[in-house]
Amino acid sequence: MIAAVILSLAIVCVWPSPILAAFSEISPELEKPEFWIQKIKNPNRILLTPEEIRKMNEKNLQRQDLYLCRVKEMKEMWTREEVLSLLREDWGVFGKGEEVRYGRDGKPLGEAFWSKLRMNMNEGSLPETIRLVFGLIVRRTDIRVFPTLEVSMSDPGNHEFDRFQHSALAPGSLVGIYHFSEERLWSYVQTSFIRGWVRSSDLALSEERREAIEYEEEKRLTVTGSFADVFSTPSFDQVVFRAQMGTTFPVLNLHPPYAIRTPLRNADGQVAFRQGYVQEEEDVHLGYLPFTQEKIARQAFKMLHQPYGWGEMVGGRDCSRFIMDLFGSFGLLMPRNSKFQAMIGTDLGPLEGKTLKAKQNVLDRAVPLTTTLRLPNHIMLYLVKDRGKHYAIHNIWGVGIGSPSGPVIKKIGKAVVSDLDLGSSGQNGSLLNRITDARSIGPTSEGKGKPDFSRDLHLFSPQAAAPP
Repeated sequence: MIAAVILSLAIVCVWPSPILAAFSEISPELEKPEFWIQKIKNPNRILLTPEEIRKMNEKNLQRQDLYLCRVKEMKEMWTREEVLSLLREDWGVFGKGEEVRYGRDGKPLGEAFWSKLRMNMNEGSLPETIRLVFGLIVRRTDIRVFPTLEVSMSDPGNHEFDRFQHSALAPGSLVGIYHFSEERLWSYVQTSFIRGWVRSSDLALSEERREAIEYEEEKRLTVTGSFADVFSTPSFDQVVFRAQMGTTFPVLNLHPPYAIRTPLRNADGQVAFRQGYVQEEEDVHLGYLPFTQEKIARQAFKMLHQPYGWGEMVGGRDCSRFIMDLFGSFGLLMPRNSKFQAMIGTDLGPLEGKTLKAKQNVLDRAVPLTTTLRLPNHIMLYLVKDRGKHYAIHNIWGVGIGSPSGPVIKKIGKAVVSDLDLGSSGQNGSLLNRITDARSIGPTSEGKGKPDFSRDLHLFSPQAAAPP
């Protein structure tokens, strides 16, 4: 297992140089989905049917190299050594090493901190045989590398990037629970896309495996807005939580305003269920959206100008969560890491080390709005070519540029539309210059039919009993 890439999820380049707070905005017309939709021939054609998406998900779940996990099919009994190996792997990547890490107060994390943290992981309490417990997340919560709220920064002033932050989990997320910290304040869990520690108070345990699994398998209502509020009563007077794009819930009635089933944590920590209510005007959809370029464009632009957040810190999104939430609206299961996301779909050809002209030629043939573009530490959704320039929509923290005083970072800190010349004056070059991967999620050209995602299932070994 490649722990460094399994666990390092929030994607951004951090430069130890001055930061500029502005971003040169583009023409307002380019910030409307209609501008890009009207450039596409037949934008409402179905690119992938629900059955094809299901097959694609099945294939990707079988791939060892994507580190996805079907939680409901995890084995129930584990050995002490198996769980210890997971904890040791985490420690080997993110534990105390030669690099100095800084805490919230800007001071180095010292020996006392690391020693206390290791003790809180509670490895000594692991029995020889461990029964995996299933549970449901009851509110949006952070999933952390270790059982701590302390931060780990590579620079004492770099508060926007906490290396202990994995991601955020949506309410209703199914998890498998391996282990608990001292005093059981934290739970060590496996999700569909990552493992780590969540606060036990944000999790409800299921005595019966069936109870948690059946919740996941009921008819679903999908959040298709950037976020949607869920209320505790049909009078809509109290918000229980906010759910982000791509989150789904069991739906109890098939017309708006919708009633949904949401998990609740009882006083004893066990799961119970209650009804939640979604206002009629909320942006939600029964089931998943049809996979068309028009729908993809509208989903992507709903997140335009939403704030950047490393690992969803302070309620934001980073570049790979932008992609994950976008395609989640259509039922497509995506990894959490940009490197693995760039393995989904059909490779449009090797781009690393190619000339700008060669890369432009690939983009000229790429299917708009279904093609992801990756460069080191970043991923984007390709829009289309306009007036000689190729454009993408992406959530980005900042970009290196040149200045009279030397290289600086231009902070963007939100989801934007930009052409791929962005960063051309910086020492690392433009986005286009740095692109290494282009992948089509669906047909590889506008004129071709749907690809057959079942034809190469035999290339991958069956999913291992143990999760990634």
